[in-house]
Amino acid sequence: MKELEDYYTNPAIIKMLCKHRAGISHKRHKKHMSRDISFHNKTNKITISHKDSDFITIQSLFPTRRNWKKLNQTERLDPNRLTNSLERNQERLWKSYKLEKYLVDFKGKTPEEWYNKLLLFCDKIRKKVEDISKDKYLLQKPIIFPLPKSNKNGKYIYRPIAKFTLEDKIITSLFSRYLTINFDSVFLDCSYAFRARKNGVVPNHHDSIIEILKYRKKHKKLWVSECDIQKFFDTVQHKHLIKIFNETIEELLAKGIKITATAIKLFSLFLDSYSFNLDVLTKNSTPKYFKDNGVPVGEFGWVKKELIDKYSQKYIDEFKIGVPQGNAVSCFIANLILNNIDKAVKEVDKDILYVRYCDDMVLAHKDVNVCKKALEVYKEGIKENYLLYHEPKSFNNYKDSANDFWKVKSKEPYFFGNKYADEKNIPWLSFVGYQINYKGELRVRKSSIKKEISKQINETQKILVSLGLNKNRQLPDINKYSRKTINQIVFSLQQRLISMSVGRVTIYNYDKNNLKQGLCWINGFHLLNENKIALKQLKELDKRREQQILYLKRIISHLDIETNDVDDLPKYMEDLYFGLPYSYYNHIK
Repeated sequence: MKELEDYYTNPAIIKMLCKHRAGISHKRHKKHMSRDISFHNKTNKITISHKDSDFITIQSLFPTRRNWKKLNQTERLDPNRLTNSLERNQERLWKSYKLEKYLVDFKGKTPEEWYNKLLLFCDKIRKKVEDISKDKYLLQKPIIFPLPKSNKNGKYIYRPIAKFTLEDKIITSLFSRYLTINFDSVFLDCSYAFRARKNGVVPNHHDSIIEILKYRKKHKKLWVSECDIQKFFDTVQHKHLIKIFNETIEELLAKGIKITATAIKLFSLFLDSYSFNLDVLTKNSTPKYFKDNGVPVGEFGWVKKELIDKYSQKYIDEFKIGVPQGNAVSCFIANLILNNIDKAVKEVDKDILYVRYCDDMVLAHKDVNVCKKALEVYKEGIKENYLLYHEPKSFNNYKDSANDFWKVKSKEPYFFGNKYADEKNIPWLSFVGYQINYKGELRVRKSSIKKEISKQINETQKILVSLGLNKNRQLPDINKYSRKTINQIVFSLQQRLISMSVGRVTIYNYDKNNLKQGLCWINGFHLLNENKIALKQLKELDKRREQQILYLKRIISHLDIETNDVDDLPKYMEDLYFGLPYSYYNHIK
């Protein structure tokens, strides 16, 4: 069995760095797109701030972008290995390192400066891991960034995203891998999020949907219940979590798996680096914090009142509560603390359907009493772990209360059936972005459709803002700022929206049976089957995408810049209609 220190090899650390460097490049590429279109000062955000020490560090560990090794045709076109630009850039960085290592080790080449810095960085990471056992390593508190969550009547609510230093991020990421692999044997198969690889495959949210569909096909009569945890990551109590961590270590030891003392110390260091009530909640009374982060003054939403009502003010004051969002170790914690609840629910009845994805769950059974009992067991488990849940509600008439049904996050057991057969029947259940009806048909959650439409609009607005859009929604200086012609700008938006929606498809490889779309919307919902509702949703997305393109054409119609031979579109693209092969609609099963 590998020790924790064995996870911090040069290849492991460098591959993690390749992933981070490719991610930064991906974000910067989007900014370059705006700069390619416009001369406006607003597009000068590609310059790296001297305050961004992490980027300066990681940039120095690899060759310059133009010197990244290119992929050969086999590597570039293999859909089973590299499905998107992020993965391709990671592979290019890894290939650059491997080639330099070969030339230095076997050809006597003098190593490049970046290569020496990369190896020194790996040594530094290992030294920090060694210092954990000597109590010489301290995980720095992460910087908290406010991520917009909602805006109701001018009240801005944010989600706290924790950003660790580059070194701490590498250490915790590989630590998460260690925890996931070593603890996986005690977790049940009903949990689908953040699991270890099995038979070469990592379970995902699609697998949980397939499990629900299989269960529905097996049972014609079903009662279903859903229960949502309130602010899970922001309410985990540290002292209780450590107790569960230690108990699970004993359980693993009985199976012959020993968790090292270094790993136990690092887990404590991770928890010591952050708590919501001490490191985040205090920022709500500091308007300057939000202004300094470039967002409207608001607050980080929490459940302080609910925690006090359930446990007491003393509970808030004396215990450290909450784990950092945005870190892989926190994802592991979700499985760790909810594992005992999983076991308790599954013990209610051997034939019960119970699937959980992180803090989201659904359960079903042919007997309503079994379903009720399982829900009560789940709720009791939540309380025993010092967490909170949205109180489940019952619905006696779906036809008259459908809107209320979808607003409620937790539901008492309801009969999963045709609403026209009985007014108490409810035809849908919702899980991980999908909605499934009693016939086994899938559609996308309405909020996910709205979110995708918002992204389409945002991409159009980014272009217009870069061209000098003023408060009156006009572009008076477009001829002054634009680098491109109307056709070139429209083409740029078309390509961006197509890439977001269905991936980088072309007219010769769009066949849905042979293409892995990679990072795009349709890949997140590739289980969608052909049914009336899903088809209507995808047609709506296609329609909205086309509306954005027409809107852009109309608002920049007064642009007078003429094209030149260098920037002109290829002739075969001038009249190309981006229709069915590039549509959301075409990629439904």
